[in-house]
Amino acid sequence: MIVRTLYQHILKEKLLLVLFWYHILFVFLAYKIRVDRGISDAHFYWGKTFDIHQFVWFDFLYFGTDFILFLNYFFIKLELPFIFGFLLYGCVGFLGILQFRKFLYVVVPTPVLLKNIDLRLLLLFLPNLHFWTAGLGKEALCFLSIAVIFLKIAEQQYTSWKLFVALFFLIVIRPHIALMLLFSVYVGFLIWGNWTMKKKLLSLLFATAIFVGLFKMFLILAELDTFRWDKLMLYNSTSLLSFDDTNTYVPIVEYSYPYKVFTFYFRPLFFEIPTFLGAAVGLENALVLVFHAFAFAYGLYRYKTLKFSFMFKVVLLYAFVAGILIVQRYSGLGIFIRTKVMIQPFVLVVLLSLFSQNGGALFKKDT
Repeated sequence: MIVRTLYQHILKEKLLLVLFWYHILFVFLAYKIRVDRGISDAHFYWGKTFDIHQFVWFDFLYFGTDFILFLNYFFIKLELPFIFGFLLYGCVGFLGILQFRKFLYVVVPTPVLLKNIDLRLLLLFLPNLHFWTAGLGKEALCFLSIAVIFLKIAEQQYTSWKLFVALFFLIVIRPHIALMLLFSVYVGFLIWGNWTMKKKLLSLLFATAIFVGLFKMFLILAELDTFRWDKLMLYNSTSLLSFDDTNTYVPIVEYSYPYKVFTFYFRPLFFEIPTFLGAAVGLENALVLVFHAFAFAYGLYRYKTLKFSFMFKVVLLYAFVAGILIVQRYSGLGIFIRTKVMIQPFVLVVLLSLFSQNGGALFKKDT
C-alpha cells in the first residue's frame, strides 16, 4: 500500500521517476557490497548473525541499535529475504530524498545555473547521498528524520506532527546526532530568533532538561554509568584506536583540529583509496571541496549585499558542532563518508542559496 502510493506520486513527475530508479540502482549496489563482504551491520539488523527466536519483540524496545531490531523484528521472524530489507530501507531513504528535495526548493526557490544546468538537480543526484540512504541501516531513517526537521523549520511549521515524529525517530536511533542538531537549532533561535527575554529564559530550563536527557542516553549507549571527563576521554580514545585495523584508518589524533574537520568533510580525495568506488567517492569529495571554496570566496566578495538566512546560519552551526565533535570519536575515512551524509547535503543546500541571490547565475558580472 505504502509502496504503491509512493510509486503513484513518483509517476507525477518524470524527474522523480528518474531519481527513483537511480536510487534503486544504489539499493542493489549497497546490497551486493554487503553480501560480498559477508558480514556487516546490515546482517545484524536483519537477524543474520543471531537467533531472533530467542527473543520477543519487546526485548528490543530500547534506543540505539536495539530500536532498529524492534522495527525489523516481524520481518525477520517472517524470514523475508535480505534483499527485502534493502528495498524497504531504500524506500525509506528515498522518502528522505523527497523531503530533502522539498527542503532544497524552499531554501533555494529559484534555479542556480551553471552553463544552463540547474545545480539544484545535481545535488539530488549526488552518489554518496543515494548510496548511504539506500542501504539497510540507520542512515536511511536518520536522513529522513533530519530532512523533515529542517524542512519544517524552513517552512516555520514548528507544531507539525511530522516534525515531532521525525524528532522521535532521530532521538531513539542516534541521540548524539539529535543532541547536536537540537542544540544548534536552539542556539540559532536564541541568537537570531525573535524571542523575548522572557521566552529565552523559560526555554532555557526546558532545553537544558532535553539536552541533559539526550546526553544521558549517549552515556548509556557508550556504557558509561556516570559522566566523568576522564572516562569520556578514555572512551573516545578507545573508539579512535578501534579503527586501527580498518582499511580506511587515518591517524586523526595526530592531526591539527582544522585538518581533522577537513578530513571528516572532504576526504578521501580521489587518489587516497585505490579502488573504483574509492576513486568515485574521492572525485565527488573533490567537487564538493571546490564548491565549498568557491562559495566561501563568493560569500566574502559579496558579504555586504548577501542576506544570510536563519536556515543558513543554523545549518552551518550544526555542521560546525558536528564536525568538531565527531572527529573526537571516529578515525576512519569509511565511517566519515557514512556519517557526513547526515550533515553535508544540507550544507550544500544553504551554500547554494547564496548564489540564488545573484539572479540564479553561478557566474554573473557586476552591472
